Amino acid sequence: MFATILMLALSAFASSAATCNITDTTDYSNLTVALVRAAPPGFPPPILSRNYTGLHFDLNATVAYGVQLIEEAASNGANLVVFPELWFPGYPKGAGDEWIKTTAAEYIDNSLEIGSTHWNNLLTAAKTNSVYLALAFSEKTNSSIYMGQAIISKYGEILHHRQKLRPSGGERNIWNDGDINDIKAIDTPYGRWGILECWEHFHPSMTFPMQAQMENIHIASAPYTPDAKDPDAEYWETLEVNAAAIRTYAVNSGAVTLWAGVGYSAVYSGLGLEMAEVLAAVPYDEQPMLYSSINTTSFNKASYNANGEQSWSVLKQIEDGWPYYIPKVVGTFVTRKTVLISELVNFTGTA
Repeated sequence: MFATILMLALSAFASSAATCNITDTTDYSNLTVALVRAAPPGFPPPILSRNYTGLHFDLNATVAYGVQLIEEAASNGANLVVFPELWFPGYPKGAGDEWIKTTAAEYIDNSLEIGSTHWNNLLTAAKTNSVYLALAFSEKTNSSIYMGQAIISKYGEILHHRQKLRPSGGERNIWNDGDINDIKAIDTPYGRWGILECWEHFHPSMTFPMQAQMENIHIASAPYTPDAKDPDAEYWETLEVNAAAIRTYAVNSGAVTLWAGVGYSAVYSGLGLEMAEVLAAVPYDEQPMLYSSINTTSFNKASYNANGEQSWSVLKQIEDGWPYYIPKVVGTFVTRKTVLISELVNFTGTA
């Protein structure tokens, strides 16, 4: 009996040892990224069109296409796939009062819920294809929708989930505010990664705490971007204005910055210079994603710099230098705004 027990124990130990000796053979010295710049289903062409006649937001089709792009990127050697802002189920161009009255209910129904079948399909795609994902989506909860982002590991795990701190302009009438505590960098085998969306890159309340955490890779999701000097673009849509913010962010953080948007997309070095770019004029079917390979061997492993431009001492200096005549009061602007789904679907446009 003792001999039998001993043999079983030794067998179990050998099996365990064999499992423990399985090593990850991934070469983490090179990170190949794929930035999605193809439009999701239901996105009206050309890039600045707000005409949705005959088109609908379709989460089923969008997730199916997203999985297809993940598979394609993985087959081309990508380790990370980055999606544009609200790509699931699509950024609603021209969303105002009329859009809320006519289309908000459809949009909410097609927003992505964490833990849903659609969500799990994306996580399965990450695991099956052994790629990291940077998802950007309209996130539906029981009571509201948010401008969500998530970093998913190649094992299908949620490494980081956040919501846009303060949706920009009219977005704030549709999506809820996020939480300042969710602005953080995470450690990966490819270095420290951080993530923000679109016009968050203009605002110190978002950029300063993110840059203070010393990212190596920064993910910057935008909804869509036309080419330079597009006469039909509003100022806030232009490549010129948005590139200024993203380049400045790259320089201030020193991070390789991945700018993914429908149309124009780019990868900027920590010096703010193009490592790769694709123009909005390039057809989506010709180039649905922008690829770039990044050498990670020189990445700094520090998580902060007490003597850097983005440090507590600099923040204190800003506070000490606050103009004496401006009251130090907390205004209503930073109060976390809530928009209920019930308010959106019953919106009439009247006060």
